Amino acid sequence: MSRLLHDWRSDFGLEDWAPPRFIGSAADLGAGVGQANALRRAFTELHIDGAFCLNDSPVIYFKAAKHFDNNQVRLLHRQFWNQGISPILVLVDESDVRVYSGLATPARETDSIDEQNRLVITLKRVAQAQELRQLVLSVESGQFFRVHARSFDPSQRVDKRLLQNLRATREAMGRVAGGHLNPQTLDALLCRIVFACYLLDRKVIDPGYLRSCGIEDASDLRVLVADSGTEAVTGLYGLFKRLGQDFNGDLFSDDLDAEAEAITDDHLRVLSRFLAGADVESGQGTLFWPYDFAFIPIETISAIYEHFLSASDRTAKKKKGAFYTPRFLAETTLDLALDGIGSLLDKRFLDPACGS
Repeated sequence: MSRLLHDWRSDFGLEDWAPPRFIGSAADLGAGVGQANALRRAFTELHIDGAFCLNDSPVIYFKAAKHFDNNQVRLLHRQFWNQGISPILVLVDESDVRVYSGLATPARETDSIDEQNRLVITLKRVAQAQELRQLVLSVESGQFFRVHARSFDPSQRVDKRLLQNLRATREAMGRVAGGHLNPQTLDALLCRIVFACYLLDRKVIDPGYLRSCGIEDASDLRVLVADSGTEAVTGLYGLFKRLGQDFNGDLFSDDLDAEAEAITDDHLRVLSRFLAGADVESGQGTLFWPYDFAFIPIETISAIYEHFLSASDRTAKKKKGAFYTPRFLAETTLDLALDGIGSLLDKRFLDPACGS
């Protein structure tokens, strides 16, 4: 590695910074570092080289390499957007610094990664050294976000986009002529779909698991639902029954046989549009699935369940005592409880209040 690339931290004035403000590797994730689990995943899965934190939250991920090609950047940005933790990704190569937004939707293979507000700015490491030194300070003060507000639209964040599209899918399925799916059934169905996507992307289940459920020619739900018809319904609900046996969750406690009989091709067509990545609300679609549940935090899944549970039956929610702890409160509680403990990797914990 060239000296210029090796010394990238000094470009940003970070050479003397230490945890918890600057995290240089997963080894720095000890006591006093907020959101340590999310940062550990960023180092091990996104292979970042550093993170600047503000108020115990990651604000900038840094990644340095001799060269980044467009396909690498496209994949990295998609993974980064799906993790939904840090708003800024800074890529450093031997000559340039490129700053990308974590609130701009990922690019398709045919799209330019540097369009649609994804690329915020590009700086030359030598010619614009002073601007690089000011970058972190500008982020810290909030000035960077104000100047580049178009690139940081909160409505485009992964959890917002996913919830918006799920809500639109639910409404569209509810409008299907002759449909007999009540709101609670639609909520449960969509939550099952999200859960299955999560298991597939995390490789908890695989195409072999699908075949064991009678799904022979589909590697994922998008392929299965795209064909619609009786075979698709049989395969989908065969999968739900098997998941209910293996994971024993409330999502699978309904009368799945009766529900399957009520599913029509029109329902499946709406579901197929969602799984193909179309904008269900507008009816226009790019047919690009931007979501990757291998990177989407489990807290986002909880937020989806919370949204549909509260939207469908507030009374039932209150009776069951079903309330999801906001992420920021959970992180703060853990930071306080684990202060001084260090690494959690060799520890076991009991959580008597853990729900489903």
